[in-house]
Amino acid sequence: MEYFCHIPCGDSLPQNNPHAVSVSLPKISDVVGYEESDPSVLEIMHSAYPRFRQNLLVQKARDYARKNFSLTPEDEVIPVSSSKSVSLFEKQTGHCLETLTFEGLDFIKIPKDSPLLEGVKYFQQHTGLILSSRKAEDFLLKNKIVLSEFPEKREDSSSAAGIIKKTLSEAYGNVAPEDVFLCTSGTNAFYTAFEALRVKRSEAKRNIIVQLGWLYLDSMEIIRKYSNKHSICINIADLDSLEQYIKENHSEIACVITEIPTNPLIQTADLPRLSSLTRNFNIPLMIDSTIATPFNVELMEYADVVVESLTKYACGHADVMMGAVMLNKNSNMAQSIKEALCGINEIPYIKDICRLAEEIKFYSQRVEAISENTLRFISYLKSSAKIKHVHWALEESTECNYRKIMKNGGAVPGLISVIFDKDLQHYYDRLPLAKGPSFGTEFTLAMPYIYMAHYDMLKTPRGRARLNNLGIDRQLLRISVGLEPSDELIRVFEEL
Repeated sequence: MEYFCHIPCGDSLPQNNPHAVSVSLPKISDVVGYEESDPSVLEIMHSAYPRFRQNLLVQKARDYARKNFSLTPEDEVIPVSSSKSVSLFEKQTGHCLETLTFEGLDFIKIPKDSPLLEGVKYFQQHTGLILSSRKAEDFLLKNKIVLSEFPEKREDSSSAAGIIKKTLSEAYGNVAPEDVFLCTSGTNAFYTAFEALRVKRSEAKRNIIVQLGWLYLDSMEIIRKYSNKHSICINIADLDSLEQYIKENHSEIACVITEIPTNPLIQTADLPRLSSLTRNFNIPLMIDSTIATPFNVELMEYADVVVESLTKYACGHADVMMGAVMLNKNSNMAQSIKEALCGINEIPYIKDICRLAEEIKFYSQRVEAISENTLRFISYLKSSAKIKHVHWALEESTECNYRKIMKNGGAVPGLISVIFDKDLQHYYDRLPLAKGPSFGTEFTLAMPYIYMAHYDMLKTPRGRARLNNLGIDRQLLRISVGLEPSDELIRVFEEL
């Protein structure tokens, strides 16, 4: 499939795949239309990131099932991952919710004018408790709404989960396969680990969740909305302030959460120092490793709990939603949350597991090749007059921190962010490659990150000032480097 070309707005990424988790948004006006829910954009979308907009197979399954329920036009029907997940919605809303089941699919029924509706929808977005597109496809096949299954390679169901867990266990080290918990998405893995830590630590009246750095949007929303209490230390390099805060409040702190590196500024905390600090005060350290992967950096020597979105580099094709929680086998704090974790953990649909088990076989080779491509691409970008700044793992501000945990003598993540010498739209609209949400794909994928993750902040003077204070340029373009020959990627940018 060719991706160094203009891909029409609304086409799925990957192309012609009903399980795609990204969508082509080739112009800034398309991005704005998507964010503003412009019908002219939404009506031509063949896919989207599934937590933000339902997959088309899921929509079809919902609409077919809806006909079999006694509903009024005022009733909203929300497909969820399973009947088990409903208890999490009820716990969060504090209300019993009406549920409907039809041929193995589960739904929450709620009036459109209910004050609970917005909270239910946001909880689903943040936690990833969504209906699998492959489960929806099986439902539609059974009811002859879809006549053939999408052809794809999958591992046998009897061995699939074991393959994934063994791969992650060996890659991370200090993790037993039975301490790898598969989840329905990366953000679901984040929520699952967060909630298990929150519940367990609250038993000892440790209720403060400490966020280190500016994290991915939904991670920050989970911390903000669902913590008993939370504290934010935005400057990832300022561990002196964090140390002082921990010394003063350690008896109340539930855990410290960060990303290695952060999204989208690709900054790395001093992990050895951070780990020493948290362990000295018996505080669990939870790390989101999605950008770095276990092949580029050493994490389990320092972390108690690691979460990863397997939708990204472990998959590589942007066609499976899945995540994982890993517990450090040498950490008593991590092992203490296992029971709570099992009670919360939402297991992915079996065909999603089978698909990822096929794709994860090439995880290490994929990451290694992308790292090599990224280093060559960075060399070009640094010499290009079009580029004002590049955020990447070995950027001077936190390079020394990254090198402390770097593996293989120079491996770097394939995610970078660039600032052009002109307005982003000038280059973005002309850029002939895949443009849309997500990252970690084998094809290069660009995303106007602030437009898509923090569009609400772009619309107000206060929001824009906040971004400036954070050092986040709203013209930033995040690029996930793929497996294409690096000289071809460089040529694309040279010809802009």
